[in-house]
Amino acid sequence: RRHRSRGNLGAMSTWIVALDLRPSSHGAVRFASWVSQSGGEPLELVGVHVIEREQLAPIFRLQSPDEVGRRAREALQRELDEAAIREFFTREVVALGPRAHEVLAHQAQGEHAEVIVVGRQVADDARATIRLGTNARRLLRALPTTVVVVPPDYAQIPFGAGPVLVATDLAEDAVAACRFAAQMGARLGREVIAVHVIPQLDPVLRAYVADGPWNELAEQEHARALAELRRWLDRHGLAQLESRVEQGAVIDTLGRLVQSTHAPLLVVGSRRLPTVERAFV
Repeated sequence: RRHRSRGNLGAMSTWIVALDLRPSSHGAVRFASWVSQSGGEPLELVGVHVIEREQLAPIFRLQSPDEVGRRAREALQRELDEAAIREFFTREVVALGPRAHEVLAHQAQGEHAEVIVVGRQVADDARATIRLGTNARRLLRALPTTVVVVPPDYAQIPFGAGPVLVATDLAEDAVAACRFAAQMGARLGREVIAVHVIPQLDPVLRAYVADGPWNELAEQEHARALAELRRWLDRHGLAQLESRVEQGAVIDTLGRLVQSTHAPLLVVGSRRLPTVERAFV
């Protein structure tokens, strides 16, 4: 879940929710509708279903684009009605375009939307190397606005009753993420915890150090990192966030923390690295 800030959520915030006729978008719809009912400032949900022109090129030889669009709208409305979630949307848009991620980005710009919510391809309990669909990956590379990625089974598991978590490495690109997390915490009525993950001490050194000094060294590293985190938050006007330091591998540690705290949302920033650079990070 990455984002790029586009300012504060206003009195009437607009979120774009990517819709399709497959189960992969169900979690995104459930999450967005849950947020819209959580209180706080009013939230307008605009559902967008994209028909990719190239994908349906053979059909357009037999049926007009207008007819395809009409049938797509009817199918989408049935899908939302059957799931009893159509009432949460201000409106639904069926758009024809070259690529879904480009249409979603264009729609978000036209609606002045603060967030695009998309479904993830793979469920939480599934084992897969690639967990995002093509359009989710492309949106996260471009980051036209805040992007929230939701697993498809989010509708089947209880929404987390814990805090909103935001990861920070104390770099400038994490500031906007922390501000968005603070806004979501206020909207959801949840505590917001800024999490800074530091590496564990080199296990090779463990053989050279007695238990007492080793534990003391770990405590000193934790205290130093916590002080740095609090100074960083204070410097950026985020002192209201709770602070937490964990030691370990970043991704695994954050995943375990989301589960142990029952967090409904994990926010991270992005440096928008190109493909080659991401491969080496």
